[in-house]
Amino acid sequence: MDQISDGAYLHAILANAPGHPQLWNRFLAALIKQLACDSCALLINNLLGNSSSRFLYCANIPIKYREQYENQLNKLDHFNRLICRNPLRVFYNQTPAETYQENVNDPAFSCDGQNHRFGVAIPCNQNHALSLLLNYRSITGHQQCQRIIATLKNTLPALEEAIHKDHRHKINSQLRHHLGTPFDGYVIVDKNLNILFSDPVYTAIISQFDCVNITENRFGLTSPIMDQRLRALMQNKQEAASIHNQCHSCRLALIPINRLKNLYQWECFQEGFIIAFTHDGEKDPTLARLMDIYRLSRCEAICALHFMKTPAIADIAASTYRSQETVRNHLKHVMRKMHVHSQAELMKTLISLAIL
Repeated sequence: MDQISDGAYLHAILANAPGHPQLWNRFLAALIKQLACDSCALLINNLLGNSSSRFLYCANIPIKYREQYENQLNKLDHFNRLICRNPLRVFYNQTPAETYQENVNDPAFSCDGQNHRFGVAIPCNQNHALSLLLNYRSITGHQQCQRIIATLKNTLPALEEAIHKDHRHKINSQLRHHLGTPFDGYVIVDKNLNILFSDPVYTAIISQFDCVNITENRFGLTSPIMDQRLRALMQNKQEAASIHNQCHSCRLALIPINRLKNLYQWECFQEGFIIAFTHDGEKDPTLARLMDIYRLSRCEAICALHFMKTPAIADIAASTYRSQETVRNHLKHVMRKMHVHSQAELMKTLISLAIL
């Protein structure tokens, strides 16, 4: 198999790998076969403080060694740290691959004498990087080295795209189920509202909301009150299924990443928060009719719509972030303005209006 077909095969696997762990394993197996390495691995690396690394996928690396590496050896692995600090560049042990040298040893990696190592890293966010490592017991010569370098460079764009698609897949596959409703977009932020991860498509949608202010890698809300409330919830690591709309066009949901079980094995964002956006379900034709025909205030019309879905005062209060007493007063005003004298009449009138 020549180098061009090698690359095409690797690209084909990566194009379908997001959301399919077995294909990530097949990708590593293909690397071993094509580049004649003894083992290889994809690791996620925390670049802050006491740096840590965890295996996402690997091939031909014993479980015992993986445990030793994650518990201790990763802190001694200067090569892995080097490539993570210099992403999107191929390295051979401590040396950029373009200046390949024979017999460069890295004592931190002593898995069955596989001291010859090639590696490249992809940034995940400002604190994490994904590294791809290829390990050899020996390198036969300059020609083999150049083939390894060329293959890694050729594969890097497809690998980077597949990694980010896998991020999105892992979130999208569970976020709708968690929210119980479709969503328009989301960002992942830290407790200081620095953006850790965002999808360009979703960011373009979210940026159009009047209540949102996104500048570079920072997320903010235009309402100081809502911004303060959001920060308070994050500080206490509280989940908010819905934050009342500020711009009358959207709702926000705050979800700590660690509340979503099995969402991530990437671990890049475990201390972060998902801020998801949905359309305001209360912005519909029935709402407009109530306000236009019966001269209801927006708050009264919103309570009327919720009453049509569920007549329980407690449920309406919880859904609209109002006190139960406020909801009762709004419904009294609604009944008076709509000229009905019982909740049964109110329900019938609302349903008739909704089906127009």
